[in-house]
Amino acid sequence: MAALATIKLRIGITLAYLLAAVPLTTGMMGYLYWSNASLMVDTATESMARTVQSVRNDVKNLINPVAHSVASTAELVRADRGSIRRVRNLGFFNRQVSALPQVFSLFMGFENNGDFYQIFRIPPTLEKLGPDEIPLTDDIKHAVRFIDDSSGRRADSFIFYGDWGDVRKVARGPVRYDPRARPWYRAVWEKPGVTISNTYVFASSGLVGLTVSRRIATASGARIGVIGADITLDTLTKFLQRQRIGEHGQVFLLDEEDHLIGHHQQPEMGFVNEGGKIRLLKADSVPDPIVAGAVKAWKRTGKDKFEADIGSGGETFMLSFSKFMIGDGRKWTIAVAVQRDELVGPLKQTSLEIMMAGGLVLILSIYVINWLSGYLTDPIRLIVEKTNRIRAFDLEGALDTSSRIEEVHQLTDAVQTMTRSLRSFSVYVPRDLVRAIVSENRDVALSSRRQPLTVMFSDIKGFTSIAESLPPERLVGALNEYFELLTPAVRNNKGVIDKFIGDAIMGLWNAPTEDENHVINGCRAVLACREASNALDVRFVEAGQTPFFTRFGLHTGEAIVGNVGSSVRMQYSAFGAVINYAARLEALNKAYGTQILVSEEIFERCDEMFLFRRMDKVVPVGTSQPKTVYELMGERETMKLNGDYAVIEARCDAWEQGLDLYFSMKWQKALSCFETYCERYPDDQCAEVFVGRCNSYLLNPPPEDWDGAERFTHK
Repeated sequence: MAALATIKLRIGITLAYLLAAVPLTTGMMGYLYWSNASLMVDTATESMARTVQSVRNDVKNLINPVAHSVASTAELVRADRGSIRRVRNLGFFNRQVSALPQVFSLFMGFENNGDFYQIFRIPPTLEKLGPDEIPLTDDIKHAVRFIDDSSGRRADSFIFYGDWGDVRKVARGPVRYDPRARPWYRAVWEKPGVTISNTYVFASSGLVGLTVSRRIATASGARIGVIGADITLDTLTKFLQRQRIGEHGQVFLLDEEDHLIGHHQQPEMGFVNEGGKIRLLKADSVPDPIVAGAVKAWKRTGKDKFEADIGSGGETFMLSFSKFMIGDGRKWTIAVAVQRDELVGPLKQTSLEIMMAGGLVLILSIYVINWLSGYLTDPIRLIVEKTNRIRAFDLEGALDTSSRIEEVHQLTDAVQTMTRSLRSFSVYVPRDLVRAIVSENRDVALSSRRQPLTVMFSDIKGFTSIAESLPPERLVGALNEYFELLTPAVRNNKGVIDKFIGDAIMGLWNAPTEDENHVINGCRAVLACREASNALDVRFVEAGQTPFFTRFGLHTGEAIVGNVGSSVRMQYSAFGAVINYAARLEALNKAYGTQILVSEEIFERCDEMFLFRRMDKVVPVGTSQPKTVYELMGERETMKLNGDYAVIEARCDAWEQGLDLYFSMKWQKALSCFETYCERYPDDQCAEVFVGRCNSYLLNPPPEDWDGAERFTHK
């Protein structure tokens, strides 16, 4: 390949440096949004503070004029207490009520006999009034109530007016009301000055409100009576309506006992009608989720200004609670709840538009920068991908890239040279072993560890004779073809070829790479090897060549695995009794004419998935404990799909009958069973082994403590 003109890497880095604009621009836009959002929240907080102050002023402006009016009227009554007892003189009360639109009624109760005089402004919401709850028509605007004996007998009398002086109705009833027993009357004698009651239900109208009252006494302190004015919750609501913030914002008032006494929109929210009786509600139990949730959060946090998720849909609200004093030292609380998204929503929209415009510019710049930086990054990306594959010991394929950047061009040549070298080296070392060494990311050292392992040994029947009958070149060629077929059968089932020992193969599972299904994969690999070997034998026979009939032994257990050798030359392998026993199993195939023998440990782990035939109880050479060995017949599901499972299972069952009789020392019955088996399955050489043993034991029975094991003295 012709040499390419190159440039220095720093030129490419200069182009790539433009990518720094991405986080910088994003950060600037994020900061701009955060700054504007903070400003909006601060502005909203100030707006809420102004609302609280405005409500505080409104409440004072609502109550203070009433308190002054009550105080001045009290002085008038003290000076001329008799004038108030005449109905025609109640016009003064009417003028007071007319001058104070927030007042529902003005009244006077006397101490000595409980006489009571009251003038009402009839609100549109009041439907009935009087001793017999007389229905109120639209033309009735005022009413006067007096409880005395001016009519000749003591009665509770009501006079209903259109305009003042225009009498529309008169009603009288028995006296059931004594002002001296009312809370507002009793409370006013406990301290001087104007007194403001808690919220309660007015006895005359059933409306809910509060009373501003003042006591009247002589200079010597003798009680004359109490004068008071009623303010309904509707009046408080009218003041609060002007203070609403946002579409879903709430402004409301709480009394000292946390009753809801005012709401900007729903004055009736603070009480409930239970069978005709009005009951005031605590603010945290009203049906409005925002009001109730705000009060609950306030009590829970103990904070006066905070944010909480109290909306029905989990919306976040900014909350402010502020206590203030009213006329007589009583403390009320002003609460403001504003949905946060209503405040920052427009800002979000504006910021979104700015971000979209900025994002569009940013995308265009990224596209340009990406196009320019591709001259640097594309070759490096391909090199990185190639080195990652090399790290996983995937050495296939060439690195097809070129670059005008001098350093990248040199790096490409180095990677290609390294790949060719490793590819040549990889045929001598198991690739899974190299992957494991690379993944550990540390230097290779002489070390070992104990771990569960599945081991396979294979051997070609009569290989010595085959080797003597073939020229070396043909022998090596046949062996290469043989190994080329069996190696994938092991690797495709997560196994590793530990080594080739002449014509033999030693395979490992669960090392160096962990495999929790190593026993199952070992069985599948052995079956795949058998299938590959048998297929190769067919081709060899057709070509007039001696087949490579292969025997296999498979065992599992704990073994020592690791690196052995010296610091300059070492080998990864496995050691221990497990390895030796797997080799002995392979050799035992000669004695039984079988192809695959496995240990009882394999059988116990895989009996449900694979079909086994119990072969014998043996003590191989070099071992001392009797163990049962099995012939691996095949994988159950695969055999069922192939349609030969039932036939092979029946064959195994017939074999098992003879084996049961044999181990029960019923030699004659066992002999008959094995002879019958030989007749049915003449290709099965193992039955002839047991026929011979039965004949031998019939002549020379074993001792009574015979353990059933066949002990071998040679491989």
